[in-house]
Amino acid sequence: MTNKEKIEKLFDKLGDAVTGPPDLLGSAEPSILFRPMVSLMKNPMSCDVNRMVSKKSLTARRLIHPFLIRIAPLFLERKQVFENKNDLLGINAPDDMKELPKEPVIWCSNHGFKDDIAATVVAARHAYILFGSLPAFFNTFDGISAYLNGVVICNRKVQSSKKASIEGAVQVLNMGTDILMFPEGVWNKTPDRLMLDLWPGAYRIAKEKGCKIVPVIHYLADPHKKYKGNVIHTVVADPISMEGVSEKEGLELLRDTMATWYYLMMERYGHSTRKKLLEGFETSDDAWENYIAMHTGLIRYYDREIELKADYRPRNLTRPEDVWQSIAAIKNVRAENINHIRYAQQQMQQEQKRDFQHRY
Repeated sequence: MTNKEKIEKLFDKLGDAVTGPPDLLGSAEPSILFRPMVSLMKNPMSCDVNRMVSKKSLTARRLIHPFLIRIAPLFLERKQVFENKNDLLGINAPDDMKELPKEPVIWCSNHGFKDDIAATVVAARHAYILFGSLPAFFNTFDGISAYLNGVVICNRKVQSSKKASIEGAVQVLNMGTDILMFPEGVWNKTPDRLMLDLWPGAYRIAKEKGCKIVPVIHYLADPHKKYKGNVIHTVVADPISMEGVSEKEGLELLRDTMATWYYLMMERYGHSTRKKLLEGFETSDDAWENYIAMHTGLIRYYDREIELKADYRPRNLTRPEDVWQSIAAIKNVRAENINHIRYAQQQMQQEQKRDFQHRY
């Protein structure tokens, strides 16, 4: 049996939860961890919520979690520092974080560098991770540690898996354990947005279960270099209640809260100047393109297909490229509209070049 046939046989065990090898491998070859991880994942990858999360597995994770928390900081590539929120606000007082509810909560973190999941696990109390980066999960030690902590698996290419992952998250909350989500869905690769638009799952689950959301925000000045002071800065914000708040208002409140703390840390700990950033590049776009290419290149098991289209886009949001696209696509070219069409095509090319979020 060839290696390809062996891999296909492994995939048969996962049934309809996967569409093919790229779901779990991206464009890379399987690691030595791949086969044992696939064998372990028959139940967690199931779209049957009762197989995905069970009381027995949850009890085991609760016992394992204290050990994981003790060793997890040792595996972070950079030291993690928890920030005093009052200090960031310019108030000379100890951090006065509100006490966490005894009931389960939803932890929501920003997404943008390799260790952000581990850093959030360290910052939160025990919470199952809603995990959607499957190539990293099945081929790296990050996946093993996440599995030991407790995960709800989501294959974002399979609708039934997406639906089951939300049901699994609710099941975890019903069993008295927190859930951890990254509502941006993908790494933020934009040069000018502190946070991407948020997927509404956290809000909807919070409304259904009546639980609070606890934002966790990380800032890392330079993900590519190690030097003294280049640490993971973390803020654990106060719990947010979604009671009496509409979906639009709730998502804006969560996003604004996370973006505010990120901005305050960036202002405090950011160190780059425009001159330094543009060194060796003609434009800021060229500099950012080099940065993002290097940043995503750090991840060997990177599912480019899903990363290009898994960010959330509100249905009522019209972007510049939507306007230019309708003009650029006009087929009936006449003397009176040709200049408008050419201009729209040029604008489309520029917008596509600047759209780093959907190019990497």
